[in-house]
Amino acid sequence: MANLDVVLPVFLVLALGAFLRKRGLLRGEVRSSLSRLVFYVAAPALLLHSTAHTPLGEAIDPRALLFLTGLTVASALLVYLLCARCRPERRGVFAQGFHRSNMVFMGLPVLSNAYGEGAVGQVAVLVGYMVILYNLLAVLLLTLPHQQLRAGSAAVWLRPLGQILRNPLILGCGAGILLSALHLSLPVSLDRALALVGRSALPLALLVLGADLDFRHLRDDLGPTVVIATGKLIVYPGLAWLGLRALGYEGLQLAAPVLILAAPTAVVSHVMVREMGGDTGLAGAIIVGTTAASLLTYLGWLAIL
Repeated sequence: MANLDVVLPVFLVLALGAFLRKRGLLRGEVRSSLSRLVFYVAAPALLLHSTAHTPLGEAIDPRALLFLTGLTVASALLVYLLCARCRPERRGVFAQGFHRSNMVFMGLPVLSNAYGEGAVGQVAVLVGYMVILYNLLAVLLLTLPHQQLRAGSAAVWLRPLGQILRNPLILGCGAGILLSALHLSLPVSLDRALALVGRSALPLALLVLGADLDFRHLRDDLGPTVVIATGKLIVYPGLAWLGLRALGYEGLQLAAPVLILAAPTAVVSHVMVREMGGDTGLAGAIIVGTTAASLLTYLGWLAIL
């Protein structure tokens, strides 16, 4: 029941988002505006404030980052190779769906509910770093099946790299790291304003995510979605849990990365699939399926942790 009290509020807010969409209060243009508000304003404020208030030694752990980088890259490439017989437009979607976590819209709310708002600072740098890694892997995995990656084909990478450099989540983390490293404190009024705006990020993100979920996506790709959901929600975070434990991590240092990686497949992966010529129907099914199944898997991970 204690674990259910952590996870169920997250899914009740998701359900509220779906209900508000049906009532016409969260129409497409409203959801789009709220999503941009979260991505460009509220979430960066949350990450900046959390990182700035976390000692740099607690926020950055090179060993953990190195291990999670290796795990993520190896997992993505293994799934890509296992899907060698899939159609080109589906191969990269499978590989991306296996590892790309919805860290801000799902991972952070669960982590905050389980361990308090202070835990966000422990993973703020990890979130910013994984945003970079996920985007680079997405370009690789979604273009390789179409053989668009050639020597000197810089155009394929320029746009994603530009987006990464301008990504507000990364900019927010970077500003917070700088303040923490220099032991600088923001003026009290500005600090409290950032905290207020940052607190709006998680509930707004959940409302938008709930309103965007459409279970009709599952009709044509239920079987593949079950396979990818098992890998995304159990195998991928399970390997992270085993590896981090073997490296000697425990407590929040172990729990925070695992809960972040155990989040369902990121909604933004659907946008990337559409831009790169992938199977958008499959991408939508994986997002919906992993989000629905994460209610049970999060209960399991909280019990283990």
